[in-house]
Amino acid sequence: MASKEIIEKIKREVDIVQVVSQYVSLQKVGSSYRGLCPFHSEKTPSFHVNPTLKLYHCFGCGASGDVIKFVQEIEHISFQEALQKLGQMVNIKVDTDERHSEKERYISLLSRIHEEYKKQLRQNPNALEYLYTRGFNQEEIEEYDFGYCPTNSTLVLQIASKISVQVPKLLEYGLLKKTKEGYIDLFEDRLIIPIRDELSRIVAFGGRAIANREPKYLNSPETKYFAKRSVLFLLERAKKAIKGVDFAVITEGYFDAIAFHRAGIKNAVAVLGTNLSKEHLIKLGSLSKNIILCFDSDEAGQRATLKSLKTLIDSSFDVAVASFSEKDPDELYRTEGSEALKKALKNAVSFENYLVDFYSKIFDLSSTSGSERFLAQMKIWVDSLLNTQRIERYDNLLKVISERVKLSVAQLSDYFRRSTFEKPDAGKVNLPSDEDYLIYLYITQQDLRKELERIDRTVMSEKTRRIIDLLENNSNIAEQDVDIRKYVFDLMSKIPPGDPLKMLEDIRKRFARKAIEKRLSQIDGKLANCKSDEERAQLLKERLRLIASIGRIGGDQGGK
Repeated sequence: MASKEIIEKIKREVDIVQVVSQYVSLQKVGSSYRGLCPFHSEKTPSFHVNPTLKLYHCFGCGASGDVIKFVQEIEHISFQEALQKLGQMVNIKVDTDERHSEKERYISLLSRIHEEYKKQLRQNPNALEYLYTRGFNQEEIEEYDFGYCPTNSTLVLQIASKISVQVPKLLEYGLLKKTKEGYIDLFEDRLIIPIRDELSRIVAFGGRAIANREPKYLNSPETKYFAKRSVLFLLERAKKAIKGVDFAVITEGYFDAIAFHRAGIKNAVAVLGTNLSKEHLIKLGSLSKNIILCFDSDEAGQRATLKSLKTLIDSSFDVAVASFSEKDPDELYRTEGSEALKKALKNAVSFENYLVDFYSKIFDLSSTSGSERFLAQMKIWVDSLLNTQRIERYDNLLKVISERVKLSVAQLSDYFRRSTFEKPDAGKVNLPSDEDYLIYLYITQQDLRKELERIDRTVMSEKTRRIIDLLENNSNIAEQDVDIRKYVFDLMSKIPPGDPLKMLEDIRKRFARKAIEKRLSQIDGKLANCKSDEERAQLLKERLRLIASIGRIGGDQGGK
């Protein structure tokens, strides 16, 4: 486990706004940043990040914490893995003892098995010949780490026995299958393709049958250390290129993604026999918001394209779709070479054009009923763009639709557009109070704390006194109860930037006035019950002096 000093140093040196911005589109609001929460679905931003507190908080779902917890939750990784990832960002080495981590033992086991599968590939002419027929040379076979699991293999059992991993655990990891003769490797008689996480660690295997057998492709089953929804094949290789060229190519299968890499297009990844998930989009969105979908042209590929388009558009990605007619990317590369793949990407059409082309082939636009059904289908996509307020893409979609139907853009706008957008509540404006400003200065201007400490705390609320005590004791706001967390984050968002010295002077005057008003109230109470003329005279004299001092202080009564 990393030392407390290293953990605090990482939290101190990592820019939480920069980290969160890789996953969430943030806008500056006062001294905080705001965006749509990545942990629950919402249309109105309630997720706040405060660089001064170095914390995040969602007022919608209550998600809250520091930068380490954010990376843990968003990436679905352990505290230690999040710490290592953040440490790399700021060049802080995180020394860890990995011997006691079950996940590390899992990864170590898969790495050992993979090394044995690679040895088996070199010894199996049939498996090598299969790769040669797909155009791979020896250098590429090594580069992409292919392996082979022999027929009726018990390699997993042999390797596991050497490191004391028992059969129930191997079954849990999805490495074995049971036959009449006993347990054998799940991937027996298959070409092995390692599936790696973003840290390049093997977390699962893909198996391609080299004989005529079903299923043709087989993935490791899901385990607590491997979920298809959170892994993109080749992302560990592609992420640098995606960020560099500012777009990602998404394919359906291993060999499609590999084909792009072989062609020099290093920003390609593949989904693992599943649909694009929220976790996939979070990983991609931290690198680029531009996507080219390169799925197969068959019916299943078209369904996958439409489903992925909806997911991407709802998450405000810009998407184009590449066409491969009757060939998938791998086949196109093998038959026509690198330039054919590059041309397919260059000729990719915007999602607006793809959708209109696709549905135009399904519905008869020459008939009224066909046109109505076409427009009803298109309204689903229009609503997605309006819900995410992507007006430019909405306008473009209307133009493309207008070219296919006998309606103008204005007529289509009337047909599609909602009567009103979601509006914020027009309730009473909640202006910051004097105590809000006081806490704001305590948090943001530590050099002014000695001046702030001179302000009379007896005229402050119990909550304000409690928060100031916490701040003076350097307590972590994220560990306090939900009311305090919400209050502090709301406070940091609603106070506009300004001159801290001017703020200090203003609240010092207003608190001084409050202290005087409190004393005047006490005097008035005593005067009502005063029986001594001498005491009454003294009280009236003090009252006149206090009223005169209010005049010298100036200003109004401040916020309530």
